[in-house]
Amino acid sequence: MDLTEYSLKLENLARQVIPDSRSAISQFLENRSIRNILHFTHVSNLISILTNGLKSRISLEIEQIKFHKTDLERHDEILQGICCSLAYPNIWMLNNKHDLDLKNYVILEIMENAMLLPDHYFVTFPGNAADYKLKNDAKENPELYVGISGLKRMFLNHELRQKESIPKYVPTDLQAEIIFFNKIDKDRIRKIHFPGPKSEAQQDICEKIQINFPKISTVFESKSLFYKKVQNRGHDGRKFRLDWK
Repeated sequence: MDLTEYSLKLENLARQVIPDSRSAISQFLENRSIRNILHFTHVSNLISILTNGLKSRISLEIEQIKFHKTDLERHDEILQGICCSLAYPNIWMLNNKHDLDLKNYVILEIMENAMLLPDHYFVTFPGNAADYKLKNDAKENPELYVGISGLKRMFLNHELRQKESIPKYVPTDLQAEIIFFNKIDKDRIRKIHFPGPKSEAQQDICEKIQINFPKISTVFESKSLFYKKVQNRGHDGRKFRLDWK
């Protein structure tokens, strides 16, 4: 599996820009009251993630670590990237899972300071990173997708945000993404959200987590907003446009 010139360009730029931006990023996280990063994955990946850290698809394949793919296509072209979101998971994609399959997915809650750690580099997209218009713009203007500039663009369109009463820590577009390159340290994971109700298989996994990873809490949220399709309403009105300011 080869990395694209596009993804390598973004990664190299992130590595150049972010070290000098961490102070501004830290202040931005505080001002926006951003307290977590979220990533959803298949439950069968959990023990591997808690043991080895959260790794990109390309890293897993190179290291020959078995995993269950949650996105078969990866039209975003960033195969060395780990797709995450702020405030809410990518519910648009998550809710496209069939109901039976959805029960096999969990949401990892990651500490927001993962963005501030050395060797943790990322790019941000104000909308779906696989959208061809947004992807083409990132190819032409990659500097808009890294560092503090990229983070700010996740919260554009003040008028729309006021109209929709969007909390200040929630990106404007439901599919806005933050993509980490290659890894997120396992000690940055603070909580695991299960859809519930707790099944026998999930009970077994939870017991293993409590024994082997006692610092990580597990939560069953069958009524959680994370799993309500109603959140998709109005998505078209909040879909990022390149003319947003």
